[in-house]
Amino acid sequence: MMTSLTTPAAIIIVVAAIIAIIRHYDVRLVLFTAGLLLASLAGKPLLVFTAFEEKMGDGSVIAPICTAMGYAFLLRTIGADKHMVRLLIAPIRTMRFLLVPGGCLIGFFTNMAITSQTASAAAVGPILIPIMLAARWHPVIAGATLVLGCSAGGNLFNPGEPDIVTIHKASGMDIPAIINSTFMPEIIGFAIAVIVFTIMAHLFTPKHNAQAIEQTHEDIPDEKINIAKALLPPLPIIILILSQPSFGLWHDILTIYPKGIPVAHAMLFSAIIAILLSHRDINHKTEQFFEGIGYGFIHVIALIITATCFINGLEAVGLVNTLVQSVKEFDFTAKIISGIVPYSFAIISGSGTAPSVAFTKAVVPALAAHNPVQAVDIGILGAIGATFGRTMSPVAAVIIFSAGLCHIKPLHIVERTAPALLCGFVGVLIYMMIFR
Repeated sequence: MMTSLTTPAAIIIVVAAIIAIIRHYDVRLVLFTAGLLLASLAGKPLLVFTAFEEKMGDGSVIAPICTAMGYAFLLRTIGADKHMVRLLIAPIRTMRFLLVPGGCLIGFFTNMAITSQTASAAAVGPILIPIMLAARWHPVIAGATLVLGCSAGGNLFNPGEPDIVTIHKASGMDIPAIINSTFMPEIIGFAIAVIVFTIMAHLFTPKHNAQAIEQTHEDIPDEKINIAKALLPPLPIIILILSQPSFGLWHDILTIYPKGIPVAHAMLFSAIIAILLSHRDINHKTEQFFEGIGYGFIHVIALIITATCFINGLEAVGLVNTLVQSVKEFDFTAKIISGIVPYSFAIISGSGTAPSVAFTKAVVPALAAHNPVQAVDIGILGAIGATFGRTMSPVAAVIIFSAGLCHIKPLHIVERTAPALLCGFVGVLIYMMIFR
């Protein structure tokens, strides 16, 4: 039963959840508990249990995300990610001035294929960092280059990315159309961030940890690049794009897939090709593929499930309706809110997926009923905001990993990524104000 005390009590629960996340309690535990408390406050605790049960079996969300993660594990097992990175870095490894923007681009492309930012950094870092240090770039610049590249939005162009899948589920718009709508704002934001970061890298040399240059430097042996393996990471994206009806290719396939090949099918086809190309120890590679599927469920799907529980709790007490009303006109204020709210939560939590998914689930379904295009744009703003926020969060896994790789402190990386990302996000907002 709703009372005049419901809203203040609900706000207290939300604030307590934010504090718990800041204190590094498991995000999944916090979201589920907060959702249960909110639903109980509205006298509907079973809403949360029903949402948990339903979302656990939602194949339209689970299949693309988990198969994408399984494929990423398979690529790592056969070394395809390393071959792709070596292929990308070969043209610039001897050109010092290109290593900063080029390193960012390599990380970006790697994150398109491998949606986990930390996994992307693990693939790129051991190759890029020693090359940058050998070229006398400071470890802070090298670490920040790795983070900016691997965490600033390449994943938003992967059809299995949770942010994109959630927008698709919430709006009903096809995934290729969502990625197409994401392209310009994300590219503009990323390009501005890289330009600002590169200028700062040349003009302002970090003062701390200069001794780490020698400690971190390792020689990277030249290894022959396997072109077939190097082309495996982007293969599912290529299959998905070329199978779209708008291209008019593969007419026989279009009779089977009139709307284009689904994401999960593209991932499975690519996995089969990858296993056949590296035919040794097929059992182990198959095991790693399914290990990745399990990892995706534990670390991504579980987050989406608990975010759904939290949103159902917010809906029960009326807070979601308040948020929807604030962004439904898609005016200047709405665009600011759509970016800043997920941005702030991502900085606090160190996760881009949790705030992006939660925000999309909260506002996009109601908006999509009236204007699907604007609803998708709201979701995109939230996804980019959360992505940029994570990339300047000192508790983000990718920053902690990269800092450890360079023997520096996470905050030193944040000092470098934050100004660039803030400039980039302003660019995203300006673009959305003028052209959308």
